[in-house]
Amino acid sequence: MTHNLKQNLPVLTADEYKLGQVHTVYHREETAKPESILFSSYLMVVNMTIGDDYYVPTTYIDDTRDGEAAVWLTLTHDDIKEKQLTRLPQFVANDQFTEEKLAKTDATSEKGDAYDKVMPLPPNLSAAEED
Repeated sequence: MTHNLKQNLPVLTADEYKLGQVHTVYHREETAKPESILFSSYLMVVNMTIGDDYYVPTTYIDDTRDGEAAVWLTLTHDDIKEKQLTRLPQFVANDQFTEEKLAKTDATSEKGDAYDKVMPLPPNLSAAEED
């Protein structure tokens, strides 16, 4: 499924933990093998509060909440820790990916407290503009 992902949108876990903000989507160039835990694409989530980056397979994006002012995951915060999703996927480390350019957003919402304190990414972490 194609998700309506935009830079700086807040990313929330199924148990409403604010994981961070959308940064980049990486697509694997080689064939994905979900049975070997090699997924085809990963969402990079930046957490400016604690400084961790998370690499969440896009399979874990909650499709039922697509279109909201945040990206919701089907994983809980404990699931994120258990799956060690702070590890850089090997295909990204090996530069064997295509990067999806995401539209920018200010990540503000009328929905209240869950989204109102999202910090924009600093310029050095924002996606480069295409010439």
